[in-house]
Amino acid sequence: MAKFDFPAAILAGGRSRRMGQNKSFLSIDGSPAILRVANTLREVFSEAFVVANDVEVYEKVGFRVTTDILKDNDSLGGLHAAVSDTGNSRVFVTGCDMPFLQPALLIGLASLAVDWDVVIPIYREFPEPLCAIYSPVCEGPIRRRIESGRLKMIGFHDEVRVRKVEEAEWRVWDSLGLSFRNINTPNEFAEISESL
Repeated sequence: MAKFDFPAAILAGGRSRRMGQNKSFLSIDGSPAILRVANTLREVFSEAFVVANDVEVYEKVGFRVTTDILKDNDSLGGLHAAVSDTGNSRVFVTGCDMPFLQPALLIGLASLAVDWDVVIPIYREFPEPLCAIYSPVCEGPIRRRIESGRLKMIGFHDEVRVRKVEEAEWRVWDSLGLSFRNINTPNEFAEISESL
């Protein structure tokens, strides 16, 4: 299988308010969700690391962990940490609650990254910022957004080159849209568990 020479980051710093417990360690078909995510990412990218402030929890299960540089800025702060961590390299960024990422989709997105600062799929008419690739150029625009208190995940896109991957294009790689199934609530977790 193709392997790209840049890493993937798993954002795991959320408070899991809707779930009521740490989503990273919910069991999906006998495996913690975050390990399922990481195993898929490792098939495609050079490394899978975690962005979280609870470092020890993730180091115990074998992850390299980086923490937010600009604290308490929600997912955009995590995205900034991921982009900053990788220096001059691109990075694929996803969440710990997306255990059904499809390798073919990841490969497809990565194959488009050469000429763009952001490669982002459009799902149900909305961009999916936690299933996207970012270049180092994004660091400055993201930091400026955070410093001005504007935390919308795609708010910086007008300052960088963005390749939107429309549904008709990405469904060639993931016809059922499984990659975008995530676990935010107990009901979603129950539905996913029952479907396995």
